[in-house]
This record gives sequence, structure tokens and C-alpha cells, in this order.
Amino acid sequence: MDTPLSEWTDVSDVDNVVIFVSDALRFDFLPEEVRNLGVTARAIAPSTFTASALPSLLTGMYPATHKVWMFDDRLAESAELLRADGVDVGFNAESVWIGLESDEKPPLQIHHLETESKLGELEPPFVHVVHDVGPHAPYGFGNEAFESTEEFFREYESRRSRLIDLYRQDCHNSAERFLDVYDQLAERDLLDETLVVFTSDHGQCLGEQRNGGRFGHGHPMCPETVEIPIVFLGAGLPKDETYPSLLSGTDVAPTVLSAQRGAAPDGVDGVDVWREGSDPSRKPRSDVWQHLEVEARGLSTELSVYAASGVWNATGGHVLHRKSSVQRLGALLYDNLFRGYSPAWRDNASPRKVASLVRLSLARTLTFGDPDFTTADASALVPDEFEEGAHQFADTTLNEDQESLLRDLGYLK
Repeated sequence: MDTPLSEWTDVSDVDNVVIFVSDALRFDFLPEEVRNLGVTARAIAPSTFTASALPSLLTGMYPATHKVWMFDDRLAESAELLRADGVDVGFNAESVWIGLESDEKPPLQIHHLETESKLGELEPPFVHVVHDVGPHAPYGFGNEAFESTEEFFREYESRRSRLIDLYRQDCHNSAERFLDVYDQLAERDLLDETLVVFTSDHGQCLGEQRNGGRFGHGHPMCPETVEIPIVFLGAGLPKDETYPSLLSGTDVAPTVLSAQRGAAPDGVDGVDVWREGSDPSRKPRSDVWQHLEVEARGLSTELSVYAASGVWNATGGHVLHRKSSVQRLGALLYDNLFRGYSPAWRDNASPRKVASLVRLSLARTLTFGDPDFTTADASALVPDEFEEGAHQFADTTLNEDQESLLRDLGYLK
């Protein structure tokens, strides 16, 4: 086992926890101004889709465990991280869900908090979670600057090099918002008693050929969409250090709960990096299942857009696709030709990228890098099916404003 974080500091326990989730920030674009402030680990996102990744960050469970796949699913009960006697809990997602009235619930039906809170409103001991818009499209702009993701890619300069520059700048914009939170803790003299985590829910494709020229996330599952940073700061931890093992986004909840409340909870998939450390031979997983309920002539059927599980280690990984390859190809071609990110894909497409997209869509399994385990080994580590119990908690309905906002951001079809 690699050294637990508690051995990197003289602080035995912390009073407070702050988790800052920078939406769609991939590991290789982590700004140095954040990396230099703490202990940085490369990690695997629990999912390539926000609706299932964010619940995993807050529960320590893989999506196939907590069964929140889409935005109208919700957890059976509030995440343990967001409830405790005597702990002040706040959740701030205003920089993601711009346009909603302040007295409405955020559209992520996962946390059972009726209102949002600012950090300055909380008194120790507290847990504060920030879901920041991050470098999510439209790159370099707030969500309110364009009517939709598609409008941004259609109206703004769409050369790949320019889009990458805008994405990188947006990573720094998110880092500046994080540093504001960090500085607030310093000004209140709370840093030594607060474990701060900077991370992301998933990565982002930026037109790479091996990913079929895709922009965005959700699909395909690949290193660019699953590799995220986890930076542990405050709590007496050293600066500008690297954690040696590959981690998982599911490690966030058990680690901070162990640091604040003395022990990680039972029944989670993640590991307690604070007291236990991580096994270098461990193989983190990522699950995604994007699907739609389609109605025609009074009949309802479920259409799978993209479903996959990936198993990863420090040198690579295997992705196991699920469902029909023909259905997957049709959904991905439609997505790239006609939806939110489609102008960027069309403007940067080439015969080789199109061929790569078709190959990615039709392949039953994919291998990235040079993993030291086989596809069969990976298959033994993934759940047999996604469907079982997946909708048992889908008891909420998105209102028109929420659906419109999620559609504009490219999340809904």
C-alpha cells in the first residue's frame, strides 16, 4: 500500500471538508496554480457523464452501485457526506446551473439539499461542495453567453487549435474560482483544519484522432474522458507533491469522511486514502449508460445511446462496450452530425477521424495504452448488466427550465 495522506501531515483529523468539482477538466490540463498547492494524484473518473459521476464523487460508489445514470434518477437517500449531526452542510452549483431561480432545486436530483449555500455562511465543523462549471463548453465563456452549446461551436471560431486554447483558458478560469475559495479559508484561518479537494467529474475529448475527432464527453470512453485530477490541499499537507498510485473519483468521499469523522463508511467502492492509502496494483473502473425513453404510437421503449465499462491501471485500460453496436454507431453519428458539439466535429473532421469514429462505435472492446492485464481480466471486474434497479429511484421530474438548460449544455437529446 502507498503511504496514506495522514502520514504526510501532523494533522490527525480535520474539522472541515471542502470539495471543488471543476466540470469536464481532464488531468493533463490541470493548471499549475492548483497543482503547486497540494498533493496531486491522477485518477479515473467513475463515469464520463456528469449525471452519474457527481453522485459517485459524493457517495464513494460506482454508478453501477448507486444506480444514478441520468438526470431524472436520484439516490435512495442523501449521501453520508452531506448529512451528519452537528455538521453544517453547503452545496453551491450556481456557476453551473445559471438561469435557474434561486428558490428552485438545482437540476441534479442527487443531494437532497433544498437550497444552495455560500462558504461564508457555514460555521465549523462543515462540509462544503462546489460544482463549478469548469471548462465545460462553451469554452472560455459563461453558460449564459450563448443560447446553446451548438450555437457556440457554430458561431465562434471552430479551428481545433483555437478551441484547445479556449479550453485551456477555461481551466485557468475555473482554477481562479477555486483559488478564491482557497483564499477564503486562508483568510478565516481555517486551512490547517480543513481538507480541501480539487477534482473533476470527468474529462473531455478535444478532437483527437484516436477518439474519432470527438469534442465533448460521455462517449467514447477513453483516457481523455476518464483521466481526472484529484488534488488534496490544506490539512497540513505538503505542497507540490505527487501521490504515487492511480486513484478513483470514488475515493473522494471515503477519504474526506475518514479525515473528518474518524472512519470511512462501509459499503463503498472507493478507498480511504487518508488512513489506509491505495494499493498500486488496484484497477479503478468507470461506468456510463446514457439512454432515452422513446415514445411512439402510445408505446414506450428504452433506447441506449452509449453504454460501457472501463477498467484501468497506470499504463492503460480496456473498455467493454455494451448493447448493440449498430445502435451505438447510429447514436454517435447522429450526435456528431446534428447536436451540440457537431459543428466542431464537422469543421475538424477528416477521413481518418471518421474511420476512427466508426471503428470506436462498432468495436465490442477497446484497449488504450499498454495495460498489464487482459480484456478477460477486465471483464471479470465489471458488473454483468446495468439495468437492474436503475430506475427505482427515478421519482422526480425535471421542469421545463431544467430540461432546456440541460439540453443547451448538450446533456439531453
